[in-house]
Amino acid sequence: MHLYSKKKSSYLTLYNKIVSLTRKNFFYYDIKLVDSFETRIYLIFFHISFIFIILNIKKFDKSISQKIFDFFFSEIENNLRELGYGDTKINNEMKKLVKSFYGILIICKKTKEKSDSFDKNVLSNYFSMDSNNEINDVKLLNYFNKFASFVEDIPLKSLVKG
Repeated sequence: MHLYSKKKSSYLTLYNKIVSLTRKNFFYYDIKLVDSFETRIYLIFFHISFIFIILNIKKFDKSISQKIFDFFFSEIENNLRELGYGDTKINNEMKKLVKSFYGILIICKKTKEKSDSFDKNVLSNYFSMDSNNEINDVKLLNYFNKFASFVEDIPLKSLVKG
C-alpha cells in the first residue's frame, strides 16, 4: 500500500506540473487561446504526449506509462464530476477525450519521427485562436517544439516524478 501511494504521489506531481503549465498566462494573453476546460485538456494532452513519446523512445517500463495514462484520465474524470457531469455524460466525454488524446499522440509522434515542427493547421484543429494574429500561431508552434526538445533532455526518472 505504501508503494502505491508513493507512485500515486509521483504521478500526482507530474499531473500537477502539467496542469500548472496549462494555466500559464502565456497561452491566454500572448497566444490568445480561448481559456476553457477544453483548451486546458488539449494542452494537457499535447504536453503528456511528448512525455509518452520520450518514455517509449527510451524504452522506459511500459507499465509505468500505462499507470501515468490511467492516473491522468482518472483525474480528468474526477474534474468532470466536479463540474457536475452525470455518469452517462462522463462516459461519453471520456470516450471523446481518449479518442482526442490518441489523435494528438499520433500527431506528436509523427512530428517527432520526422524531426519536424508542428504544422500550424494541426494545432488549429484543437485550439481556438485569434485568427487575426498570425504571430500567436507561431508562438504556440515554437512553444511545443521547445517543450518537445526540453522533455527529451530530462532524465527519465525525473520526468516520471514530475
